Amino acid sequence: MLHIERIRHDIVALGRRTAQNSESRQGALARAEEWLHAAGAPAELREHLTPLLAAVDADATRWHGCLPCEHDHIDAWVTAEGLPHPGTILIGADGSQIYPDRHALVLYYLIQVGALIFRYDGGTPTPDSREWLRYREEDLFDQQGYLIGPETLGMVRMVWEMQVLADLAARERDDAADEVFALTDGPLLWPYAERTRAASVQFDAYLGALEAVGRAGAIPVGYVDRPGGRPLLDLLWATRLDSDELIARAEDNPLRSRVDEELMVRILLPGEWSPWFTRPTPTNRRHAGQGQEVWFCYANLGSDRGPAIARIEVPGWAAVREETMKGLRSALQHQATALDGYPYVLARAHEEALVTTQDKAYLEDAIQQALLGEGVVARPSDKARQKQLLGRR
Repeated sequence: MLHIERIRHDIVALGRRTAQNSESRQGALARAEEWLHAAGAPAELREHLTPLLAAVDADATRWHGCLPCEHDHIDAWVTAEGLPHPGTILIGADGSQIYPDRHALVLYYLIQVGALIFRYDGGTPTPDSREWLRYREEDLFDQQGYLIGPETLGMVRMVWEMQVLADLAARERDDAADEVFALTDGPLLWPYAERTRAASVQFDAYLGALEAVGRAGAIPVGYVDRPGGRPLLDLLWATRLDSDELIARAEDNPLRSRVDEELMVRILLPGEWSPWFTRPTPTNRRHAGQGQEVWFCYANLGSDRGPAIARIEVPGWAAVREETMKGLRSALQHQATALDGYPYVLARAHEEALVTTQDKAYLEDAIQQALLGEGVVARPSDKARQKQLLGRR
């Protein structure tokens, strides 16, 4: 039982601190907006950042900024226009999982990937879902013998989501009169560190699936709702430094408590998209080595009722195709209209992917029946049974 009265003072202090932060945030973001409009042309910015990029390559700094990809100024917004072309197809995919649990009847994990195919031909959208149940020791334990955790399962899920998109894109491509966009609910840029051989294997599998989407004639798209991070703010801070200060001071951004989304809320009107940027990270260099360098931009898919900032990620080879990107902007803006700022295909894909508490109970009943059929009597741990009893209170 939570005793609210014991932390009442902290709750009041939290509210006061939030109000104070709101005031300081507006001043910081006003400064960032000034830096944005005063920044030079993209070619000048890249030349200015040359010493810093060399230091990043040599692992001499942890700078996490981005680079402009286009010739237009970095505050040159574009607007989504018109409806998607007839024949455009959007495929949205999302996933969910049941993690392996040492206190369960037996060790296993489950991943379910859901998808929705939305065709701009007046037809009914088509749902799809795939499930994977894994229970072998080699699937459940790492090289040190520890039970795999959420990060490892996140890698596996990300690979399978992209493989499902590749499969569905290949199936749909023949019937598409226009572009096919394969959307994943999350980043396109691989977000995991290669700390182990298993992580490298999953990264390779992901890049292979990403290539397969392109070979199927579709455009892979990562959609990150309410994105974190400040790559653009870090770029803007670097523009304020002299060349001989870059390496020493690039990580000392006075706006480090702010994120790019806050700046985008301030400057992007509904329907507006920022120019393209890229991250000069080791991970993105590996993407680039396979012809899949990831570019990103920010978009406001909201309306007059309120902003809805998303980070949109696509491969560089797709981002340079202006007509294709016009189609993407139109399609995502149209999709977001139905749900006031979030793409319909991804919301429906989540519904198809979701493993509910009831689903898990049915699965574990089926597992128990299978065990009994083999003459195996299994029971959850005492800790798990006690939690079940307390959970009924």
